[in-house]
Amino acid sequence: MVLGLRAASFAAFLLLWEWAARVPVSFNFPSPWATLTALVALLQSAELLTATLTSLQSLLLGFGAALIVGVPFGLAMGVVRPVGRVARVYLDLLIALPTAALIPLVILSFGISIVSSAVIVFVFSAPFVTMNAYGGVRDVRPQLVEMARAFDASWGQLFTRIVLPSALPMVLAGIRYGLSRAFVGLIVAELLLSPFGLGRLIMISRSMFEHDRMFATVLWTLLLAGAALHALARVEARLLRWRA
Repeated sequence: MVLGLRAASFAAFLLLWEWAARVPVSFNFPSPWATLTALVALLQSAELLTATLTSLQSLLLGFGAALIVGVPFGLAMGVVRPVGRVARVYLDLLIALPTAALIPLVILSFGISIVSSAVIVFVFSAPFVTMNAYGGVRDVRPQLVEMARAFDASWGQLFTRIVLPSALPMVLAGIRYGLSRAFVGLIVAELLLSPFGLGRLIMISRSMFEHDRMFATVLWTLLLAGAALHALARVEARLLRWRA
């Protein structure tokens, strides 16, 4: 049933796309077949794969740093209440701030490089990873904590057997959401900042009016993000099997 609904929605999307290309909505709106043909050509030329490897470096650096910093800091915010009360204000400001506005500051600080793209990816994703880890600790049921203390559980046992397992679902959800934000940050950084990677391909295709190649690059980016999120969802389901 679910597969049938997904297939029907995908077919409806393709039909709507084909209709928009035939009307046409715009002279530079390619059809699905033209986009697929351009995608195959880009893959055969290895140009797309080279750009993908370059972009993945920024993604892995920025999102890896977001995980290394965000998850432990979010857990610490939940366990040490004063730290949480102070840090939450700044994290809320970062989430509310239009993150693209920080790009000029990043350029001044790090120049135009893969490192600067990684910094943008980090800024886009880290606040959400941190806040979800913090929320997971805050949502631990007090009854479980009181029961563990009644049985003279040490602080380490309380954290590893009560707090961390209870917070794990929200931590993993935050990582998944942070990954989606990391892809957004990657493309924003490469469109506005870095003359390399997938963003460079999109910009060159647009400037040369090769809109089928531009759509193909965007489609490839969506496929990469979808595959990464699907893999992360599978890992999340495997790690949370104990909840069943």
